[in-house]
Amino acid sequence: MVRFAPAAPILAAREVALATLSEGLLDGLGWITEEWLERATEPGRFLAGARTVILLALPYRGADPVPADDVSRGRVARYARGRDYHRVFEAKLRRMAKTIRAELRGSARPTVDYGPLLERPLAAAAGMGWLGKSTMLLVPGFGPWVLLGAIATDLDVAPDEPLKKSCGACTRCIVACPTGAISAEGNVLDARLCISYHTIENRGPIPRELRAKFGDWIFGCDDCLDACPVGGGNSTTYPDFAPLSSEDARPALAPLLSLDEAAFRERYRGRPITRAKRDGFLRNVCVALGNVGGAEDVAALAGALGDDSPLVRGHAAWALGQIGARRGLGSARSLLLARADVERDETVREEIESALQEAK
Repeated sequence: MVRFAPAAPILAAREVALATLSEGLLDGLGWITEEWLERATEPGRFLAGARTVILLALPYRGADPVPADDVSRGRVARYARGRDYHRVFEAKLRRMAKTIRAELRGSARPTVDYGPLLERPLAAAAGMGWLGKSTMLLVPGFGPWVLLGAIATDLDVAPDEPLKKSCGACTRCIVACPTGAISAEGNVLDARLCISYHTIENRGPIPRELRAKFGDWIFGCDDCLDACPVGGGNSTTYPDFAPLSSEDARPALAPLLSLDEAAFRERYRGRPITRAKRDGFLRNVCVALGNVGGAEDVAALAGALGDDSPLVRGHAAWALGQIGARRGLGSARSLLLARADVERDETVREEIESALQEAK
């Protein structure tokens, strides 16, 4: 899907983004500053002399395979189950920009979502969709299940008209969010409460009060997207974004805790999951096990209690406390007590003490 927007400053989007930043709702996303947002809402600063922004969308919803076994499994957001969309999309955009320069003699600069250019409001301005209450772009026929790319160019192309659509009275995405990250009125997202933020961008501990709300998500979250009725019947996905197996979508959790740095990089080479880093990903796995794991997962968590990373050890302790309390397992408490005798990191010791209270 391709649409065209004028390369004019998107002032309304800038105002909303700056207000969100000033309210502290983007804490943790350190690269998003006032200066960054001002640049990202002015295509002429992204490409000098820009007159048009070409917006492109690729669908990625696909099927959601559920393995037929009793193994404790996690969930990966659909966009991250196949190849890294940055690499796939960037290659296509670069070829298009090269063609614009070579055949049309125009300037062109492409970006996916790493560059200072807000694609969603530009895509809405181009009539590709409208900004839903979840803050996602909702595309007729596809809903929120599209990945966006953009090319700024100095070519003058007639822009498409914005759609006259909205979410109306629908609040399904707001209700579906497990952590209440979407404001009651919609259209504002608090990153500090968002599962996707914590499982991908957060490099530290996941707030203890949020962990039980994460369910089995180990990378990203699709709850607000799944709840959206727009495009609900369309499972189209671009082939490169499709999972190769159900393990890419819903991997068994316990084996993931044995991944060292080299094994993590090898397993997820060319995948978006590497964004979380090995320690952050195993932290997420521990949280998921704390929520959905059972007695059969205690041994894997016991191994994680001895991990080199304090981040992993601390969240493994939390998970053991949760499983111990839920299943009445004295073995979980014994493991925590044994680790308390040798643990020297203060943050991990605090996690162990809290977990022991849970596992009484």
